[in-house]
Amino acid sequence: MKGLAGQHWPVPDWHFKRIESEMACPDPKEQMMAVVARMPSEAAPEIEPIDWEAALEPYRGLEFPKYYLQPFHSVPGGYLSESAAMGDRQAMQAIYAEAHPRKCLGIRDDIAAQIPESARRVVDLGGGTGDGGAAVARLRPEASVLSIDASPFMVEVGRRQNADLANLEIVQGFAEDTGLEDDSVDAVMITLVLHECPDFAKEAIGREAVRILKPGGTLVLTDVPNDDLHRYRGFFEPYKEPWLEFDFEAFLLGLGLVDPRAADPIERLWTRVATLPAV
Repeated sequence: MKGLAGQHWPVPDWHFKRIESEMACPDPKEQMMAVVARMPSEAAPEIEPIDWEAALEPYRGLEFPKYYLQPFHSVPGGYLSESAAMGDRQAMQAIYAEAHPRKCLGIRDDIAAQIPESARRVVDLGGGTGDGGAAVARLRPEASVLSIDASPFMVEVGRRQNADLANLEIVQGFAEDTGLEDDSVDAVMITLVLHECPDFAKEAIGREAVRILKPGGTLVLTDVPNDDLHRYRGFFEPYKEPWLEFDFEAFLLGLGLVDPRAADPIERLWTRVATLPAV
């Protein structure tokens, strides 16, 4: 795994110890190994080589929440690495290769369909390399879509691999503190984010989503079933134990949202669509 260590953001030694400990656990790792085996056959985004020194210059001095500084998925540096960003689409396609005819990209289209046709401003919190926001931008061409992610690496790759969409903006920021105005967006997406957060961060991200939603706005929450992270042992997931207790409906209702309904795109992903009550 040391070969995956980023060259442009410091990787602490304890990352390698966590990764080694995960690999040494006695649980079966067939699911993880199957994903690793499939990744090379998945098409990588066709983008020009990135001058990372220049691309990362605007982000120097950024401070990240402590919970974020983990070797997620057994990648040294976690999301703060070139390898995580450059391999993001291939990894996601490999994970869901057998779940949908178009793999993860097709699943993202199905999730995007939950955004109301009337939505004119949509925000994707923790949007990664922007493929989820891109699916919305294509499906809802009259909407302005903003994808926010903490990782400069994800943002820079996302801007390049989704550069064809004039109604999609991908920016660096934090899902729990977007800086957007109150009651300013029609819909918010949170996709495959909360399982990678401790409970206090889940709550903060949820509160931020509600804060920026207009009355009557829609929240589309998608994530893995509670036991899914334990099926992929070998990929380090720091918050897999708290995820066993996460209750989708209770979380949404606790934020003041109403009428959560299931809209699962596949069996291995749960989507809940809820509404912020109109004033």
